[in-house]
Amino acid sequence: MFFKILGSTIIGLMLIAGCKSGGNQEGEKEKEQPSLQEQQMPEQMQQQDIEVSDEEIQKFVDAVKKIQSIDRGTQQEMVKTVEDEGMSTQRFREIQKSQQSQEGQGDITDEEKKQYQRIMQKFQNLQAGMQEEMKKVVEDAGLTMERYQQIGQAAQQDTALLKRIQSSLQPSMGNQ
Repeated sequence: MFFKILGSTIIGLMLIAGCKSGGNQEGEKEKEQPSLQEQQMPEQMQQQDIEVSDEEIQKFVDAVKKIQSIDRGTQQEMVKTVEDEGMSTQRFREIQKSQQSQEGQGDITDEEKKQYQRIMQKFQNLQAGMQEEMKKVVEDAGLTMERYQQIGQAAQQDTALLKRIQSSLQPSMGNQ
């Protein structure tokens, strides 16, 4: 479940803020909360009224579908990474939760802390590779990263645009 939520969060952030290449990733907590930059975005940036053609929507949807596939693969790699380090996904989630809350860290052994740190480092590497892959997917779909981000941000504000995107996505959602 953790990895499913994580993947959904990654896709959500891709749709909301677009793929940022080369950013410093400090762990899973950042994926769950909007960045300070997103929170402080000027209102004119948040309230964009942009024209999006049917062709651009199709390109956007094509990119989203491929990004979902990348996300599923990354989730599988993350589970494998945890297991390869000799830790169960259940224990990883427990440690992750305690690390984020800064509570209950006394029941984590030194070896588990080392395992956790190795896992998180590998996650950062996976995420960096995933971001590059996502950027390539967006560009291969025929959009610039800037335009992809504009469409994603505009869809948050414009329910008509969001519905157009969702209706283009729905025929393929039944096939997954």
